[in-house]
Amino acid sequence: MTKNTPSRALTGVASLVESYGHDPDSIARRVGLAPSALYRPDLFIEGGVFNDFLEEAALVCDDRFFSLKLAPIQGWQVLGPVWKVIRRAQTVGEVLRILAAHLESHASTTSSLLVEDDRGVSICFEARWDPKWGRTRNTSRVQLVELAVAISVYEIRRLLGNSWRSERVQLRHSAPEDTRPLRQVCGDKLTFNQDVNALRVSKADCERPIVFMPDRPPTSAQYETPTDLKLNIPFVLEVDRAIRLLLNREEASVDRVADTLGISPRTLQHRLKQSDTSYQSLFDIARIDLALEYLNDSDLNLLAISERLGFTDAAAFSRFFKKHMKLSPRDYSKRIS
Repeated sequence: MTKNTPSRALTGVASLVESYGHDPDSIARRVGLAPSALYRPDLFIEGGVFNDFLEEAALVCDDRFFSLKLAPIQGWQVLGPVWKVIRRAQTVGEVLRILAAHLESHASTTSSLLVEDDRGVSICFEARWDPKWGRTRNTSRVQLVELAVAISVYEIRRLLGNSWRSERVQLRHSAPEDTRPLRQVCGDKLTFNQDVNALRVSKADCERPIVFMPDRPPTSAQYETPTDLKLNIPFVLEVDRAIRLLLNREEASVDRVADTLGISPRTLQHRLKQSDTSYQSLFDIARIDLALEYLNDSDLNLLAISERLGFTDAAAFSRFFKKHMKLSPRDYSKRIS
């Protein structure tokens, strides 16, 4: 695995696990994470292991809503250099644009997309699966997705007041037996088994000026995070992000993706070739990644999943899935269940 997620993403998890009466170091070793990463913000860890730890902690602590407890402890300050840029924003809309533009510089396995229209914006969150990770202990991404959404809700409330509620919150995964903890955080306009993980903010709220940006306790001086921020997202990630956005609209052709990025299809293909990949490869990876998320975490049947991913029918989706994963979607579902 590639170590591209700063260990500051684990801020607060050790003390939270201990509050349940469990040993965070033991959970770390179980998922292949060096325990030191729980206490030092200057290390780098694998994105898959980070997801694994959150899911394993929720299981060990027997709390389906573990990430909802973690969210107010963390906040956007765990983004390090990105947080420094966010603090210079003048409006809520600007904050969301910065978050969408730079979240991938914090960890390439997690990204956010901003979809704007005349009535407001939807900030969409992706918990990516990297094929290079291989098989990890946990396949679900529910904890990571809910952590990203809940942190954003809490942070926007810090800016707009505790009474603020999102116009709607959409989650790809299925509803838990008890939805009340999620509704307490996200509000009543919460839906599941959706085609995106998204938080909707009205145009009026986006245009509201930020009068005061609350400060946060500084990172330990011994392990201070560098202040420089790479503002340029790797081109491959830009293409991946555009594909995922357009898949939801059934418009993810190479021409449409190139148009979204403001370049010609030929230039897109050439730049991807320079990065030792291709549009078709990224398109296939995105569809497999989303298929795994739907199969792992949603209640959608194969026909509904195939339609979401742009296949003509469930049989075509099954053939595609089996080609890449070496087993059928039904067999995969049986294995993880």
